[in-house]
Amino acid sequence: MVSLAVIISLAALSLIALTYVVYPVWQLIFPGKPMDFTGEFTPPLVSVVFAAYNESSIIEAKIRSIYNTNYPIDKLSVWIGSDLSNDGTDEIIRNLQSEFPQLNLHVNDVRSGKSATINSLIEQTTAEVIIATDANILFKETTIEELVRPIALQKATAVAGTLAYEAGGVINSTATNEKVYLSLENAIRRAESRKHGICFGMEGGLYSMRKSFWKPIPPNTFMEDFFQTVQLIARDQKVLFNEAAIGLEDVSTSLREEYKRKIRISIGNWQNLIRFYPLLFKHPYPFGILFLMHKVLRWLTPHLYLIALIAGLFTSQWLIISIVLIGLPVSQFILMSFGLATPLAYFYVMNTALFVGFLRYLKGVKSSVWQPTKRNQHES
Repeated sequence: MVSLAVIISLAALSLIALTYVVYPVWQLIFPGKPMDFTGEFTPPLVSVVFAAYNESSIIEAKIRSIYNTNYPIDKLSVWIGSDLSNDGTDEIIRNLQSEFPQLNLHVNDVRSGKSATINSLIEQTTAEVIIATDANILFKETTIEELVRPIALQKATAVAGTLAYEAGGVINSTATNEKVYLSLENAIRRAESRKHGICFGMEGGLYSMRKSFWKPIPPNTFMEDFFQTVQLIARDQKVLFNEAAIGLEDVSTSLREEYKRKIRISIGNWQNLIRFYPLLFKHPYPFGILFLMHKVLRWLTPHLYLIALIAGLFTSQWLIISIVLIGLPVSQFILMSFGLATPLAYFYVMNTALFVGFLRYLKGVKSSVWQPTKRNQHES
C-alpha cells in the first residue's frame, strides 16, 4: 500500500512538472492560429514612459532609438523620470532636449523607486496610448508602430512586446540559459495570446496600453508590469502578445546579477499573488487555469520541492529520495564552482532566488528603490 508521504511527495513533484514541462509542451504543441494585425490605422498620440537611475552608458542610445522609429514624430512624446541619477544621466537628457522638443525630463526630489516615478509621469501625459519601457531597451524601426497597431485597430487594450536578448558579444552558460528560458516564455505567451486573448504577462521593458485603462501602481510594487497585466484581464480586457514589437536588451552574463534580479522579481510575484489570488476562483477559465499553471505553480516550485523532500524522508525510500532531491542541487552547485552552469543548475539557482524573495516579502517591503542590473553595456 502506498503511504500518504509517498503520495504527498509525488503530488508535489507532479505539480512542478505540470508548470515546467506539461504546460509549456501543451502550448508549444498547440500554439494557436497567428493573429492578424494588418490594416490601416490613424496613428494616435503616444507617450513613451520610463524611469532611469544612473543609465549614462545607454540613455542617449535609448532616446535616439525611440526617435529613429518610423512613428510620426508629431504624434510622439517621451517622458523620462530620473530617480536622482548622479552619473550624468540627467545632463545627457537635457542636452538632447534641444534636438528632440517632445523629450521631457522629470527629476525626483528624493529616491522614489520605479513604480512611484512611473505613476508621476503617467499623470503628466495626455496621450491616448502609453508605452512603458526600461532605460536599457533599444527600439527597432517598427517597435512603436507594432506596439500601437493592435490597439489602434481596436483588437487589444494592451500589447506585450518581445525582448530580443543579446549578450554584448559575450557568450557563457548564464547568458545562454537565460536566453533559452526567455525564448520559451515568449512562445508560451504567444500561444496564450492567440488562443485566449490574454497573456501572462506583459514584459516590463516593453508594453503598451490605452492610458484610460491605466491604474496607478500601488506603493513599493516591484512587478508593475504584471500588476497592469492582471488588472486589465480582471476587467475582461484583451492583453495580446505581438512578436513583431521588438526591443533589444543585453542579457546579463553574471549569474550573481541574475540571482539578485530574480529575488526582486519574486518579491513582486508575491505582492501580486496576494493582491489577485481571489481572481483564481472568480474567473476560473481561462484566467484561473492560465494564471495557476503558468505563474502560481512556478512561484510555488521551491515550496513544492521542499514539501516533496520532507515528505520523502518519511517513506521507506527516504534514502533514494534524499540522494536525488538533495544530491542533484549539491552536484549542480559544485559544477558551478568550476564555472559550469548547466540548465539544471540554472533551475536550482533561480528557484533559490524565488524562495529568498518569498522570505523577504514576508519580512515586509518598505521600498522599491532599485539599482540597475549590471549588464555588459555597463561593464564594457
